[in-house]
Amino acid sequence: ISSIGTVERWDSPEVPVPETALPDWSLASMGYSQSKLASSTILDKAAKVSGVPSVIVRIGQVAGPRSGKGKWNPQEWLPSLVRSSVHLGLLPDSLGTFEDVGWAPVEDIANVILDVSGVTSLWSVEELTGYFHALNPKGTNWSSLIPILRKFYGERIQKVVSLEEWIHALEKSQVHPVMDDNPAVKLLDTYRSAAEGAKMGIKATPLATTRSEIYSLTMRQMEEVSPELMRNWCAQWQF
Repeated sequence: ISSIGTVERWDSPEVPVPETALPDWSLASMGYSQSKLASSTILDKAAKVSGVPSVIVRIGQVAGPRSGKGKWNPQEWLPSLVRSSVHLGLLPDSLGTFEDVGWAPVEDIANVILDVSGVTSLWSVEELTGYFHALNPKGTNWSSLIPILRKFYGERIQKVVSLEEWIHALEKSQVHPVMDDNPAVKLLDTYRSAAEGAKMGIKATPLATTRSEIYSLTMRQMEEVSPELMRNWCAQWQF
């Protein structure tokens, strides 16, 4: 299991990242991503030397569940944004560079992995070897989720503001931090980067999914995150 972070610095936005080995250390920006790249490079070499096939899946944003059980980790960037929005009474009208992230429910990601590893598909091992991308091919439309968030939280979210205004309010809220109610303050740099990147026209790294969609029925059937799914996550968080 790898990560799309291993190709985070892909610098050809008009060309999606191919579903192939990319042993270029300059593409991975963080230690975590570099460790994933190291692991996949070792697997590639081992497969070549031994003749034993390997499957490496670059995972995108794993979201909350489709079912009523479980929940999206409330410490991650989106749940933290929602929790702090309730605390501030303000909801951002965009997510900056995060707007393009292909969120996929955790069950869908798990099923893609089962598909491309041959557990739930009829493809031969020889056909399934190599690289796949497990993410939602249909990008999330944040603006379509704002109404359900406002409806769910009612008067606790008083206003929708620009991402920049939301970040400014979050910065001011650090004066008297209540970390349980306002966890997004810990991720301020992440949100600032998303806003600044959007201003510069930077978009999320595009990843090819053609091969993954051929071999995974789950990938072909994925739909964008719906208001109903977002409502389910809000109910699970219990903010």
